[in-house]
Amino acid sequence: MVSRGWWHGALGQAHRAEACVHRRTDSPHASRVGVALMFGHQDLMLCTSTGKPFTRSGWLFELKYDGFRVLIAKHGKQMRLLSRRGRDMARSFPELIACLRDLPDVVIDGELVVLNDMGAPQFERLRWRALMSQHREVTHAAQTEPAAIFAFDLLAIDGHDLRKQTLLERKAALEKVLARCPRIKFASHIEHEGETFYDQVSQLGLEGVVCKRASSLYVAGPSRDWLKIKTAAGMQVDDERLRHLRA
Repeated sequence: MVSRGWWHGALGQAHRAEACVHRRTDSPHASRVGVALMFGHQDLMLCTSTGKPFTRSGWLFELKYDGFRVLIAKHGKQMRLLSRRGRDMARSFPELIACLRDLPDVVIDGELVVLNDMGAPQFERLRWRALMSQHREVTHAAQTEPAAIFAFDLLAIDGHDLRKQTLLERKAALEKVLARCPRIKFASHIEHEGETFYDQVSQLGLEGVVCKRASSLYVAGPSRDWLKIKTAAGMQVDDERLRHLRA
């Protein structure tokens, strides 16, 4: 059984526990503006919901984070943090932009979170950060409630589109890119043992598990190669948020 101490330590160690037609990248336009800035929120690969956890060779299993899906796009000094709906959140999270300056030109898929003192994602704190607009309060929050990104895929690096490489290949490249980036953490995974991992995540009261085919290419839109499974705790949180929105 995995303890809460394991969860805290795993996040502290960079979390060791665990779509559309491709654009042309050899065009004059691509060379002029940079491949990274040609990506947008519409390029995100999306999960399909499924009911039961499974154990299967050729699949990876990651923690499902309680945060905002983001697409990081960096080309030179131009950096964007695009939400799933296309909003650029760079101004709201200057601590992340500062970290991106140390990376090469990249396009990274991940989950934006704010962690509590135990190292667990806190959605309400994140939502509070995202709603800020005044420079002074944004700067203060970046110091007192700093955000992080758990990065789980690398779509492009230094002008090279990686979406036709396998997930395992992309993740291996991503881990190397993030080796010196403290606030953008590599999202670890386990292989094969999805049911055991799901049981551990459930016992900790976390949101759920994402299951990914190891050989999958990165294709925009919903895919059966990426599956998400909510725990009972995750479904309860969804119900509570829905009731809050209706109220």
